[in-house]
Amino acid sequence: MGPLIWRLRRLPKGTLAIDSKPMNLESSVSVPSVQELAFQRPEKVPPRYVRDEDGDDVIGPYPSDPSLRVPFIDMAKLVNADTHHLELQKLLLACTDWGVFQLVNHGVSNTSIKNMENQVRRFFELPLQEKKRSAQRPGSLEGYGQAFVTSEDQKLDWNDMIFLKCLPIQNRKLDLWPQNPPEFRYMNNKAWP
Repeated sequence: MGPLIWRLRRLPKGTLAIDSKPMNLESSVSVPSVQELAFQRPEKVPPRYVRDEDGDDVIGPYPSDPSLRVPFIDMAKLVNADTHHLELQKLLLACTDWGVFQLVNHGVSNTSIKNMENQVRRFFELPLQEKKRSAQRPGSLEGYGQAFVTSEDQKLDWNDMIFLKCLPIQNRKLDLWPQNPPEFRYMNNKAWP
C-alpha cells in the first residue's frame, strides 16, 4: 500500500480540521489535460477550474508583509539535532496554513536546478501527442497529466504537470520518464544522488 495522507479542510477564519478518513494518493482520478480542453475552445472555463470568489486559493503578488510570503523550510536545520525541532514546527505550520513551502539548503546545485527547469520547459513545449507518450497510467500518480485528483468535483488548477519520483532510487520508474527531449532523463537523473 502506498503512502496515506490526511485530508485537510478549511473551517472559518483559516482553521483546519483533519477528516477522519485518510486518502490514498498513489493514484489519481483521470481528467483530460488542460491543453486538450483549450484545443476544444470552450466558451467558458469548465467549472472545476474556477475558484470561489472568497480568495482562499489565491496567492497574490510578492507581499511586503513576511507573514504573507510562502514559507521557507531549511533542510540543513531539519537534519541538525540542535535546530530540527523548531524547523519541524515551521514545516507543520507551512503545511497546515499554506499547503506549500520552498525548501532551501537541500544540496541540489543551482546548475542542476536550472538544467532540470530547461528540460521540463522543453518537455512542455512538445506537441500534445508527444507528451501523452509519458501520460499517467491507471493506478499511478507518475507521468504527464493532473495528479492528486481524488474526486470528480475537486477544484483543479488550470495547468498540466509531470510528476516523477526521484528518490529513493528504488522507487524511480524510468519507463515513465520522457524520452523526448533526449536530455530529459539524463539531466533529471543526474541531479539526484
